Amino acid sequence: MKRIFVSVFVIGLSIFFMTVPFSLGQAYLEEIRACHFLEQGKIEDAMTLLNRKLKRYPQNYDCHLYLGLAYYLKGDFEKAMDTLNKVEFEIEKLEKAKTTMEAGKKLESFGQEDAYIAQRGGVVFTKGRKGILKFALGMLYKRNKDFKNVRKKFSDALKYRYPEFEARKQLLASLSFIKNYNKAQEQLKSLIEAGQKSDALIFMEGYLAYYLKDESRAVECFSKLSDNLPVAQRNLAVVYYNKGNYQKALEIWQDILADSPKDVDSLKNSGRAYFHLGEKEKGQEQFDKIGLKMKVEKYSPKRIPLFLVDLFPDVKFDFQCKAKN
Repeated sequence: MKRIFVSVFVIGLSIFFMTVPFSLGQAYLEEIRACHFLEQGKIEDAMTLLNRKLKRYPQNYDCHLYLGLAYYLKGDFEKAMDTLNKVEFEIEKLEKAKTTMEAGKKLESFGQEDAYIAQRGGVVFTKGRKGILKFALGMLYKRNKDFKNVRKKFSDALKYRYPEFEARKQLLASLSFIKNYNKAQEQLKSLIEAGQKSDALIFMEGYLAYYLKDESRAVECFSKLSDNLPVAQRNLAVVYYNKGNYQKALEIWQDILADSPKDVDSLKNSGRAYFHLGEKEKGQEQFDKIGLKMKVEKYSPKRIPLFLVDLFPDVKFDFQCKAKN
């Protein structure tokens, strides 16, 4: 009888140790599953898993990270910002306090003591996911036009090896908006050397070329895009205007007005071109059409700024589902 009891006990204990690693693995896989749900666009499914896990482990910052990304994808940018800022603050606080994160370094080895401690203690953040954290915060700051923080977050995303094409494109646009043209040119050069090609990059090449004193290259780039990209067509007219080729600039603005007779910007700028061509009355007529109560001679500078629009507004996140410490 005693022998039977011992045998049953040993079998039961063996089953326990066999199932504990599996259960721990399944527990950790909840955030991995949630990550894949986000990749598939199943935002509500991801949020259900994450919120359920956070009830048990409220300090699992991997879960908070993916919850913040879920809010972003839902369009709740305020909650996304609050959640992701909390993740950044908490993990930086842990690092500054020299709190060990060794418990999370071997989470793929379910069943080991460190994984168990990590799950019980709940303080989990996979350091390999810092890139997506920084990148997502960069996108949120970009929405708020906080370009000082934008630059830092996208630079950090590159530092933590977030896919560089996405990070560099966003950094390129952000540096251009704050008029740091030389640094923006560095990002553009890296993208082109890596084989990246798009109308958006050609536009940025023309934009930066102009402000870096290469007007001929600016004209070349904008001319290449002018039939398909309205902002490039407008910039081409501006470049000609600033070069003193008022007739060529006027012709482009007239083409725009042929399709959009009430286009305020083209009416105003064509009025300026008319003035510089010696046709003051026609210039004033253009001003009058938009109700601009200013004398054309007083509001027709020799140079006007190029247009800059965000040609990288949308992003497909790399969620870093397989990231490790």
